Amino acid sequence: MSVLVFILILSFLVIIHELGHLLAAFWAKIKVEEFGLGYPPLAKTLFTWRKVPFTLNWIPFGGFVRMEGEEAPDEEAATKHKGLFYTAPIGKRLVVILAGATVNFIFGILAFSVVYSILGIPTPITGARIEYVAPSSPAEASKLPIGVNITGMQVGSEVTAISKPADVISFVEQHRGETVKIITTGNCKANECDYMQQEFSARIRTAEETPAGQGALGVAFQSYEITFYPWWQMPFRGVAYGLKEAFFLGGTILNALKSLGTDLFTKGQLPSELAGPVGIVHQAHEVGLVSLGWAAVVGFAGQLSINLAIMNILPIPPLDGGKAFLTILETVISRKRLHRLEYLLNYVGYIFLLLLIVTITIRDVVRWVFPQ
Repeated sequence: MSVLVFILILSFLVIIHELGHLLAAFWAKIKVEEFGLGYPPLAKTLFTWRKVPFTLNWIPFGGFVRMEGEEAPDEEAATKHKGLFYTAPIGKRLVVILAGATVNFIFGILAFSVVYSILGIPTPITGARIEYVAPSSPAEASKLPIGVNITGMQVGSEVTAISKPADVISFVEQHRGETVKIITTGNCKANECDYMQQEFSARIRTAEETPAGQGALGVAFQSYEITFYPWWQMPFRGVAYGLKEAFFLGGTILNALKSLGTDLFTKGQLPSELAGPVGIVHQAHEVGLVSLGWAAVVGFAGQLSINLAIMNILPIPPLDGGKAFLTILETVISRKRLHRLEYLLNYVGYIFLLLLIVTITIRDVVRWVFPQ
């Protein structure tokens, strides 16, 4: 089921990506010769719309929009035909090239917006808010409640102020095996707390006494709380938070790609957390994506769409970002000379991307079949 869901989501994202190119080409009055799902050889022509054949191809990855004149026609041909890609102004060509990634990014925003509009807006929690107390832990023995903020921890007469979970972790590590006093607020709601002071006594476990998967004190902290606003505000707040989440995810992906480049060219290895399609399906299966409900599936589709958008704008031929970069270079390099350079860069880029995909896929398969 996870594999099926992944294939359906990826197919949908590829379709809207290529539709972005198609509609932008119509806007720029560039003639489109074919809209393809998958890569040739041709399996079947599905239908024709606005004189454009929509085809299904045998290699079931990705898709394409083939426009007339993409192969940089000679000047004589350019004067005889209208609607050629390379005779369109550079600005219009850039719009067409980047339209696919733009549509994917917009879909990611919409997917996040729908989820947050319906399920609530995550509100960051300030302070060290207790969310969970482990059974048979020092925290349970001391009757430490959930839903309160730890504001201080005391050994002897010395009180250490606590403002975030990291402060608790640091204090606990320094006082393993000791009995400490834990100072908390009263019950909290969002970022409002009853500031009545409560005190609890707990003996912090040593490393040898701490069970696997637990901490020395036995608490987990809450990083955010789901907040609901009046119904008429939720769509607007959902869109605002969805937009913020999309840009945050985009920045995270770019940082991960930076690490990929650094590790690949300085260490000759791929980052351990990097995963391809097989790895993504495996992770979705491990967390039980389908069983988590529609919101998890829609959120996953949004994340995948943002990933696809960011990957496509990388300045690597033959990706859209590489095409856009070469198009901009036409302002300083002649089109004829650039066409020869483009052919070489596309060839090298295809080989690099193919080797990278094959390497990641093999590693993902090995991890799936032989988990550590």
